[in-house]
Amino acid sequence: MKNNFYKRLLDNARDLIWATDMEGRFTYINDNISEWGYDKDELIGKPLLSILNTQHVVKRYEDELGSDERKIHELEILDKLGNAHDVLVSSSPLLNDDGEIIGVMGIIRDVTETQNLQEKLKNEERLASLGRLAVGIAHEIRNPLSSIKMNLAILRQRLNPTDDNLDHFLIAQDEVTHLEEVITELLLYAKPSPLKLNRQNIDVVLDEVIKLLGPKLLEGKLSIKKLKHSKLPMVLIDVGKMRQVFMNILLNAMQASKPGGSIDLQMDEVAKPKSMLRITVTDRGIGIDDEDMKYIFDPFFTNKKTGTGLGLSIVRNIMIKHNGNINFESEKGKGTKVFMNIPVN
Repeated sequence: MKNNFYKRLLDNARDLIWATDMEGRFTYINDNISEWGYDKDELIGKPLLSILNTQHVVKRYEDELGSDERKIHELEILDKLGNAHDVLVSSSPLLNDDGEIIGVMGIIRDVTETQNLQEKLKNEERLASLGRLAVGIAHEIRNPLSSIKMNLAILRQRLNPTDDNLDHFLIAQDEVTHLEEVITELLLYAKPSPLKLNRQNIDVVLDEVIKLLGPKLLEGKLSIKKLKHSKLPMVLIDVGKMRQVFMNILLNAMQASKPGGSIDLQMDEVAKPKSMLRITVTDRGIGIDDEDMKYIFDPFFTNKKTGTGLGLSIVRNIMIKHNGNINFESEKGKGTKVFMNIPVN
């Protein structure tokens, strides 16, 4: 009875518990190994090193055989599919009744998610510091930029330039306008205004955005197809900011699409993990590289010839402020899906 209790205790532990003999071969491993895709019976008698993904660990492990010290290591383990997991390995000598070392016993804890979260927090702190620095610079630039813009307008009126001289004036004015747009987006990202929430029909907001995009759709020979949906619940949103979200996502989809292409817009209510209104935008455009997907929400990241790289950063901040979220699925050369979820209050 007692042996069964201890066996259940070990098998039901969330960490991987194991023991090896003096040759480093598994003599015991608990049921948690199934989380890694292995069957514990297939590993009994096989070396622990067969599932470790660290070349220099062989010497380290051999040194521990015969050692009476308890040790903790950070290593990588390969699951059966070949995926690497960051783990903490705590090991100590396994003794027989006479106090002789007959192997090694230990616990392996998967810390991959914890380390990913820590890395994410570090990255967000770095971006926040960058944002504060950028805001200070933006404020310093804004006033002289306004002065440049005003004086360019005065000079153009006084000198009445023509031909090449006029072209140079227009280029300078366009670049000043572009810099103003960059500063405005930067301030929106770093110091967003408070939400003005009202209960709204999201379908109406989307129709307004599509109407505003009408000229660009005609120009690009594109269409937006709203897929049929059941009656949708009202949601508590800041209409202006949510309009900005939809405008950005739809413009991205349009820019990624080829002439004559179509963009699908679907709305559904999903119940899990909590009741949310999901808006899905699907294009069949150029798609996003797997490597680029890691950085799409980072400020200033862009592959476009024009733009600030702040659009999706602002979009994500707005969605988070609404207690919602935004996710992307994309395949290079086949298109992109954007999922926006807003809580149903």
